[in-house]
Amino acid sequence: MLKRSAAFVAIPGVSISTLFLLKVIVASSLLNDMGTAMRTSGWSMSEERYIMQPRESVTFEASYLFFKLGTVKFELLGKEVCDGVPSYRIRAFIDSYSGIPFVDYHAVYETCANARDLTCLSTYNEKDEGDKKVRSDYIFNYVRKILTWEESVKGVVVKKVEMPLDTTYTDGLSFFYYVREACRTSDGKKETLEIPIVSDTVRSTVTLTINEKHGKCEVDAFDFPIEAERLSGHINFTGTFGVTGQFNGWISADSAEVPLRADLKVILGSIVVKLKSISRDDWIPPRAR
Repeated sequence: MLKRSAAFVAIPGVSISTLFLLKVIVASSLLNDMGTAMRTSGWSMSEERYIMQPRESVTFEASYLFFKLGTVKFELLGKEVCDGVPSYRIRAFIDSYSGIPFVDYHAVYETCANARDLTCLSTYNEKDEGDKKVRSDYIFNYVRKILTWEESVKGVVVKKVEMPLDTTYTDGLSFFYYVREACRTSDGKKETLEIPIVSDTVRSTVTLTINEKHGKCEVDAFDFPIEAERLSGHINFTGTFGVTGQFNGWISADSAEVPLRADLKVILGSIVVKLKSISRDDWIPPRAR
């Protein structure tokens, strides 16, 4: 971490302007060194994305009828190089609230997403199942066109499946940012996308239409309505908690494209997921007029 410079100390025969010039030269050198380090690690300015702000943390709360079920928290951990590819490291926590009948779910998900197109390079999740933790690892080998899925308990692999890769895929975490970036680059135009996604050992797609309607959305995170764009789509598989089929949602109508609300179908009916809190540097949600 760079520390704040101490105050100038007067040196006989050296003017304040000279000291200032020296400080500027040193600062420029440090910035150049940082830029060189980024480039040699595989990063370039062209791969920077405003949506992908390191240390962003977004928490949603899920409800079924009048019952609050639990939370889903997304964290963007930062930049790294994954198998030689500039990437973003993303983490998510899914936790059901205690006392909810028939629901006791606690899991951690972590994904390495390609910085170029936000598709998945590798991912894992670890879930509590009774008194043990079960881990699933996914390795996307796009060169060999093979997706390897392994399930392990206490470090011992108990299941392994290899599947062909016919295209690049998102997963639950990279999809969250993929959609935001698609909305940001759409210039507000209505557009329908077919997004490949992997869930457990199922390779499928989500059909998504963005910028359907401009309006406003109310969420628990703020005490005022937020200017938003509506989107809708169809989940063409059955995911966690039986989420499947048609869904609707709202996303903030600004350059951050923060998801605000989603109405999802599950086996027993529908659930509503709303933004509960967000930590993002310098973000002011667009207040609806």
